[in-house]
Amino acid sequence: MLVADSMLGKLARYLRMLGHNVTYIPSDRDDSSIIEEYRDYIILTRDKMLNGRASNSILIKSYMPIDQLREVFPKLPPPEHRPWELCPFCSTELERVPEKTDLPEYVSRIAKEIFVCRKCGRYYWKGTQSANFAKMMEGIGIEIQ
Repeated sequence: MLVADSMLGKLARYLRMLGHNVTYIPSDRDDSSIIEEYRDYIILTRDKMLNGRASNSILIKSYMPIDQLREVFPKLPPPEHRPWELCPFCSTELERVPEKTDLPEYVSRIAKEIFVCRKCGRYYWKGTQSANFAKMMEGIGIEIQ
């Protein structure tokens, strides 16, 4: 399992979309508590001091999320899930749901499947954004379906 510090929120979302279970750490946490609580995780950080103290960390040097992903993805173990199985915001497994009547009408027309995150209540379906994400990943050498 992975942990991303407060400087890597978008990277955490990208990794979740690719199937990695990622916990996001808010900025109010001190390094010692992060190291203690997440000693069995891989800690992704841009903080040189945290990286120097945690033997289980990967220092991310890039500023742009797509470059961060390009930098870190080859260093990670294989994802625990298939792409699109986790909520990009909270890392909870998505559940397939029958057609939702409270979603916009066009969703029923374009979506073959609709998924919901039972933790945060967001709905997902494969559409333009997922196609754009897949194309962006292909551009950096990561193939997803």
